[in-house]
Amino acid sequence: MATNKRLTDLIDYTSVLPYASEMFGIYQPLIGWKSKRIADRFNQGFLNDKHALLNRLKSQFNGLVDISYNPDCQVSIELKPGALKAGKLKTFDSILMEKIAENLPPYEKYKPNMWPEFINPDEIKRIIKEFVTPAYTSYYVEYCLAGDENRVLDRVSRSTDAEKERALFLNAFESQLRSESSLAGALLFMVENKNFNELATMFYSLKNNTLHAIDLAKTLLEQQMMDGYLDLNNMDPQDQEHIRRVALSPISVVHLFRQYFFELDTFLGTPVSHVWMSPGSTVELIEISTRRTLVEKTLETSLESITKTESVVTEQEEISDAVKEDNKQDIKFGASVTASYASITATSNFDYNTSQQSAREETHKRMRQQTEKLSTEIRKNYKTTFKTITETTDSSSKRYVLSNTTEDLINYELRRKMRQVAVQVQDIGSYLCWQTYVDRPGEDLGVAKLIHIAKPAELDGLHAPEEIPMLQPFSEDKVVTLPFVSIQDTDADNEGEVYKDGVEVDDSEAFGELEKVQSDFLISDLVCPKGNYVLTNVEFDGQGKPVAASRKGEIVNNDNKAQFTLHLNSVDFQGQNSVQVKLKLHWSPAAGANDGAIKKNNENQANFKAKEASENQKAIVQAAKERVKASHEIKPRPSEELREEERIVVYRKLIQEMLTNGIQMPDDRTRHMVAELINSIFDVDKMLYFVAPEWWRPQLREYVQQLDESTVAPVKYLSLGRVGSAVAKKKWGLAVKKSTDKLTASTVGWGGLDDLRRDNYYITEDSQPAKLGSSLGWLLQLDGDNMRNAFLNAPWVKAVIPIRPGKEEAAVNWLKGVEGFNGIGDDDVYQTNNPNEKDINGNPLDGQKMIDVIMDLAKKIQMKHQEAVKKGKYPSQDEIADPPLVDEENVVTSTPIDRVYEHGFYPLQGGFRANVKGNYEIFDQWLEILPTDQVVPVEVKYDPKTGRQI
Repeated sequence: MATNKRLTDLIDYTSVLPYASEMFGIYQPLIGWKSKRIADRFNQGFLNDKHALLNRLKSQFNGLVDISYNPDCQVSIELKPGALKAGKLKTFDSILMEKIAENLPPYEKYKPNMWPEFINPDEIKRIIKEFVTPAYTSYYVEYCLAGDENRVLDRVSRSTDAEKERALFLNAFESQLRSESSLAGALLFMVENKNFNELATMFYSLKNNTLHAIDLAKTLLEQQMMDGYLDLNNMDPQDQEHIRRVALSPISVVHLFRQYFFELDTFLGTPVSHVWMSPGSTVELIEISTRRTLVEKTLETSLESITKTESVVTEQEEISDAVKEDNKQDIKFGASVTASYASITATSNFDYNTSQQSAREETHKRMRQQTEKLSTEIRKNYKTTFKTITETTDSSSKRYVLSNTTEDLINYELRRKMRQVAVQVQDIGSYLCWQTYVDRPGEDLGVAKLIHIAKPAELDGLHAPEEIPMLQPFSEDKVVTLPFVSIQDTDADNEGEVYKDGVEVDDSEAFGELEKVQSDFLISDLVCPKGNYVLTNVEFDGQGKPVAASRKGEIVNNDNKAQFTLHLNSVDFQGQNSVQVKLKLHWSPAAGANDGAIKKNNENQANFKAKEASENQKAIVQAAKERVKASHEIKPRPSEELREEERIVVYRKLIQEMLTNGIQMPDDRTRHMVAELINSIFDVDKMLYFVAPEWWRPQLREYVQQLDESTVAPVKYLSLGRVGSAVAKKKWGLAVKKSTDKLTASTVGWGGLDDLRRDNYYITEDSQPAKLGSSLGWLLQLDGDNMRNAFLNAPWVKAVIPIRPGKEEAAVNWLKGVEGFNGIGDDDVYQTNNPNEKDINGNPLDGQKMIDVIMDLAKKIQMKHQEAVKKGKYPSQDEIADPPLVDEENVVTSTPIDRVYEHGFYPLQGGFRANVKGNYEIFDQWLEILPTDQVVPVEVKYDPKTGRQI
């Protein structure tokens, strides 16, 4: 087997054809031509910032408003112009300071020498006696009488028992009383020592925003965007002019490169296991080679040193495929249809060779780091386990049967088969490009909504408690006999007379006294047949006889017995010595008779509600856990589809708002003409875009995980009027901020859970790791990848459209009309200190007009494209490590771009070259060592004395 060779030993692999390739691009913005479109965009941003500055300036003025709310729903409002230096009384948790503050004047009438009037020993004693002591006494009595069951919500912990809770309360209660006493002493001391400024700070919330307001007003008054943001007192004006011109050019250059991958050799690597066999034995080895997939990674992914890319990348055993996947997943790359692009720092140097040299250096650095990283990733991608067993099994994909038929002990080393891959990089072209910006590109992209039907709470096992029956009112009938009794010696007659209220009605007799009979009878010893009842009412029934009765006075109840006085309103005894009256007695439960049942029913109902709430909470938590787990396990959509959607969004804004700006297109019959014109100059299909990192404008929006029903704010604000709308919005905002989280009681962390400033998110014990941006408050797409989420939260993207080869001059003329002439007028001259910067005719670029320099750059790129289609003989002797290899038999005729596919691998002289000698050069080369999934047994022997391998 061949060994791992040095670069100087690669001559034997000459003419090996590449088995794979990957295209790569370096994008370099240029400085010098001020883009009218980009400048307008920046000016618009400055105007928006002015509005924000105006709001900030407004916030520096402290609003002076006094509001009094009356019980009759009237409000008294006193409004004054805001002041930069103002104050208002603070709110306190001390009764002493609160009562002192009630007597203090508004800050507008504040005088430093007023404090002895409000804080003195007599006033402090009065406040303590009238307010502080009674308030704390009342609070303690209220707490003590409330009972343990009513103090559950005040407990510091659900597990705190009643005794500990009482001890904690007493400790806090006494501490607060001591604090009141300490405050009283401190306030008197401060007045005595005339610390009036400190007292004002304690009682008034003071603000002095004068200096900040002056700075904001200065910025608002500036006419130029940079004058507003740059302070000439702290910055060199030359630097300011430099910043004025940064990255405003609409012209840029893209250099394309191609990586070629060559399979050179294979060799055996270091041992991965060892097997020994005694004489006459047979050993069966089962090799289990596992590749981690998205499903199988689970816990093992945490053991990998590189988990930056998707699981698909780690499955690649081929470095060329891994490079392609890494380019797709890198959020620092520009996205295009045909290649991946990296961006380097903008430059004001229009020299074409310098631009190519910088691009080559960046390509070498980027590709070398990339392949080193991926190869390391691949080395850790295989896990092989060997088992020595005595019975046959078919559980593995590979079996090795070793038999020792000799009389000696045999040792085998199992070595991993390794691959030696060479990588070469070639310059394959340069493009002139047009760059512009698209703000907030993710606004037009929809995000996924996960459908998850939560399982309802299991309430089948819960049954409402049977209500203990209450004592209910009832009635009973009783007949009483009332005797005929003549009173006052009137010799009343029980026949032929009608008595009303005990006095005869007919008194027409000429002789004799007025007859009277007894009309009030005490009805006593009325015993209720049930306990805990009282007699509340009585109804009377004469049973068809001429008798009418009523109750006189109150009913007297005593120990389940009752009595009352019955009064005969009118009666005719009809010659009888008595008369019967039917009573209907109405009995009602006595006061407090149902208290026990009501209390028990309330307790049972509260326990039932608590169990029901507990089951509902369990269902909510379970549904939330399922949703978190399900959302984390959603596989991202194919990156090609996501990038295509993003390109379409950028296309919409770019084509409709920028390319066709100012072009009259009445309808679609003329729109296609402009589209064809644009497409003939610009290669729209190859447009690439660079997503601006979110840190340029952090927290543009704030998002949180939505695990329960969405809360919809009221939308009918306009019907309330201006004031009502503002108040409703404020009220709604406060309500949302103060809304409690249903999952708070079921979440744990390591601090920071209650910090509202943090962008916290939910995980479960078995959920997959959260997506990039979860800790940043990003808007996340459930089925998106890292690049999609970065796109959704990006403040802007920089779109770059390549200009078609041969159309460079036409594109520059087009852009002059679209972008304006600012920076490329007759008075704008290109200046450089490099004498080697020359135009296409060999004349120095220094001192030429900026427009001529730009047109010269377009001509050079156009000339390079013309060179790409010309055939030549390759390779040349000055670019390979062993020039004698180049002869008539080894050279091929091809275009410079396709030459490597024709002549194959040739070792590169020097390994890397950044200096530009010619176009379409192969300028970089290195080797990579990659593992395979193949294991080879090798017989070895050891010295029994030294233990070393022989």
